[in-house]
Amino acid sequence: MRVSQRLGAACLVLILPTGAVADSHQDLMQEVTAFGDALARAILDNDAEAAFAMYVEDAISLPNYGPRMDGIESFRKHHEEMSGAGMKILSFENSPTEVWPAGDMVIEIGTFEISLEMPGAPHAVEDKGKYMTVYVRDQDGSLKIKAETWNTDLDPMAMMAPGQKHEGEG
Repeated sequence: MRVSQRLGAACLVLILPTGAVADSHQDLMQEVTAFGDALARAILDNDAEAAFAMYVEDAISLPNYGPRMDGIESFRKHHEEMSGAGMKILSFENSPTEVWPAGDMVIEIGTFEISLEMPGAPHAVEDKGKYMTVYVRDQDGSLKIKAETWNTDLDPMAMMAPGQKHEGEG
């Protein structure tokens, strides 16, 4: 009888942490999703300062088709250049697909869709792709972006070649 009680207790010990891990993962996914929603709102509201506040001061951005940017001041300069050129984000949606805790960091992988108004373009420019974001915890426990990278799923070379279809096009 004692052996079966111990075996039952051991099984409970093995099962309980799995549920706790699942709850923890779900909580982390919800936290990252809420963060992404807030960032998207700031972007769509053209509230650059609210968006920049979601990054650590020495954040790194590795944008698609552009040079590495280091720190909030380089982000601010880039934003001013894009706004000054007349570019406007019409819609933006990010969807986290995976999140992992990594020590004092969190890593997120997801997909995005964006629509941009570009000067001289006859219609909105649509794009979709994938991204990876590395977060750190601020002193108050909230997430802040430490590093990010994203890239398009659309092949610009195929879009420039007449008569050719690119991946994702029907």
